[in-house]
Amino acid sequence: MNKHEKLQKNVDNKLLTIKQIGSRGEGISNLTTEVNYKISDYTFFIPFTLPDEIVVVKPTLCTSEGIRANLIEIKLPSPKRIDPRCEHFFQCGGCLLQHWNFEDYSCWKVSRISYPILKISPKTTIKTIKTSSIKSRRHVKFKAKRNKSNTIIGFNEYRSKYITKIEKCIIIASELEKLIHDLEKPLNKLLGIGDEIDIHANLLDNGVDLLITGIDKIDYDKLNIFIKIISKSSVIRFHRRLKDNTNELLFTKDLSSLSNKSFSSITFPPPGGFLQATAQGENAILESVIQGLNVNKKTKLICELFCGSGTLTLPLLKKHYQVDAFELDNESLKAVEIASRKEGLGNRVKVKARDLKNFPLTPDELRKYGAIIVDPPRSGAHLQFSNIARSNVPTIISISCNVNTFIRDSKILIGSNYKLQWVQPIDQFLFSAHVELVALFQLK
Repeated sequence: MNKHEKLQKNVDNKLLTIKQIGSRGEGISNLTTEVNYKISDYTFFIPFTLPDEIVVVKPTLCTSEGIRANLIEIKLPSPKRIDPRCEHFFQCGGCLLQHWNFEDYSCWKVSRISYPILKISPKTTIKTIKTSSIKSRRHVKFKAKRNKSNTIIGFNEYRSKYITKIEKCIIIASELEKLIHDLEKPLNKLLGIGDEIDIHANLLDNGVDLLITGIDKIDYDKLNIFIKIISKSSVIRFHRRLKDNTNELLFTKDLSSLSNKSFSSITFPPPGGFLQATAQGENAILESVIQGLNVNKKTKLICELFCGSGTLTLPLLKKHYQVDAFELDNESLKAVEIASRKEGLGNRVKVKARDLKNFPLTPDELRKYGAIIVDPPRSGAHLQFSNIARSNVPTIISISCNVNTFIRDSKILIGSNYKLQWVQPIDQFLFSAHVELVALFQLK
């Protein structure tokens, strides 16, 4: 079988009973049947379904994992099914699970991390999940496309390149929802028919920080007209991404700061820079990190790996820790330096550019620290965790957005005399399959 094989349109519909919700948020079922003239026991993946439902589905794609199918009809709905709150649900690919009773949805998210974690560390405490509220997302990436008559701004449909036009969204902050409408007419003048772009929008203290990818060839006359219009909106800064992956500043009118009032800290994210998706999620992570550090009162010097633009760094400096912060992206490191100097904390932080994926800190480099905080990308940090395991640093705090790579990397620490004390689940990405966690490891 090819990795992905499109099925013929005349393939028969299938009647299935949904057994469970898989790690991607899709309903999963098994059926022995014929697909493309081959009879076999197939696993089916069907979005927008729930456990124990009997459904009619249309197979669309054969993959190495199984058969992907579209929901055609619900013959027997689950008693846990509810009406989705968003008018774009089923079309927009941003949410997959609005149709599930919230309590069951939340329990499923916890089980996504608790089941594999307890398999490798049965005595670990799994804490109660912390969930962000609706209308709280402050970091978003829209897709936009210019058609003959108008410009569509929204999100890709689930597993599709087609863009769903978004009028309202129950997830993103109201300011970002308004941005969609503010950009429609000016983008219609800026773009050519058929042009498709990415819009990165971060909601900062004083307005929206905008970075657009896909307009690098547009001349300055057109850009100036666009800038004149958006300068009257909530946009406070506007960059475009160039072919060499650098960002060109085209407009700024206010300080591009992001404050965390709960921790009295401030950061200056670079254009399109990574933010924790919600302020509530950021605070949940920070509270867990500080709780983990408080276990050892003697800890003063901290190694922060994959520090980004200082989301954790600045609050830790405010808590009188000294921090050596490592990150590959120089723009993010500059943001840490600027923020720490403005707060009068520059003498307590050292920022260092390092490709931690390929050139991780060695055990000898790590041994001087009282604690290590590591927040890697979704692919994890296998080599870095191998060195951490041999460093004998007493406290390790791991932040992860991918339970699979977290389990892989955690096994290294657990096999090297570290105990996984507790895990805090965090749901910043409502109604998606995405779940994050903070974990405390201590040297036995």
